[in-house]
Amino acid sequence: MDYKLHYHPAKNWINDPNGLCFFNGQFHIYYQYNPKCTKWGNICWGHCTTTNFINYKEENMALLNDTPYDCEGVFSGNGIVIDKTLYVYYTSIAPAHPTQSVAKSKDGYSFEKYQGNPIIDTHSEARDPFVFYYNNELYMIIGTQDKVLLYKGVNPFHFNYLSDLINGNEFYECPNLVKIGDKYLFKYSSMIDRCDHFYLGSFDGAKFIKEKEVKLPLPKNYYAAQIFNHEGKLIMIGWIANPDYDGSLPFNGLLSIPRELYLENGDLKSKPLEAFEKYLVGNKIIDNDIIEEF
Repeated sequence: MDYKLHYHPAKNWINDPNGLCFFNGQFHIYYQYNPKCTKWGNICWGHCTTTNFINYKEENMALLNDTPYDCEGVFSGNGIVIDKTLYVYYTSIAPAHPTQSVAKSKDGYSFEKYQGNPIIDTHSEARDPFVFYYNNELYMIIGTQDKVLLYKGVNPFHFNYLSDLINGNEFYECPNLVKIGDKYLFKYSSMIDRCDHFYLGSFDGAKFIKEKEVKLPLPKNYYAAQIFNHEGKLIMIGWIANPDYDGSLPFNGLLSIPRELYLENGDLKSKPLEAFEKYLVGNKIIDNDIIEEF
């Protein structure tokens, strides 16, 4: 069995999409990757490129777990282009506890880890940094076991704690905060129910005020979605897990079909990118055993 519309590496384990961006004329998709086998572990950043989200090129790994502060894993994070340089932020895993680190690249392929890493140490189970601009200033959010932390950047390497963006009875993984229309969309992945959750609301630079929870028709086993802005379009890609993996395939896991997010009558909607419209059957795209609704 193979998949024509869902990216996967040629072999081994894949999970969360990371560092999604358009850089130097193409889309770069990084992802959680185990280069050794089809099981989770030994996590590094895999890498693929595309110009149309239909045809992908699997690239060499982007980030390895090769320093004392990330020797147990290079976990999830996002990317942002600043002054023709791509900065990627990630959770660095070491025996003590997770920290947050940064690396930069001029070409999207070779990365230099910052010598001052880790750049944030909360001394707690914090993970999955998401960096974004608000009023032309850098901000970062990080998920924890009961809150989402908000930081403000002095520059791409130095961030200061600002406030708790959100508090709740959740373990917030892969948080995202993006502007959509005249609202803000807060998305997180819950370690409790293993689902992605979406809220519309407002953001004032210190707090996110929830207005309402919104739903999307996501496929089974969809998780850890990441959103990025390309030419005014909000594009979201998630991980589709395979909990019933039986070893018959050389790879384990897929990335979802990219969705464009938009507001319609105050509700969150999604649609496939234009390149995928020809594959629609009604409101569904079917790729072997994966069914995605829009």
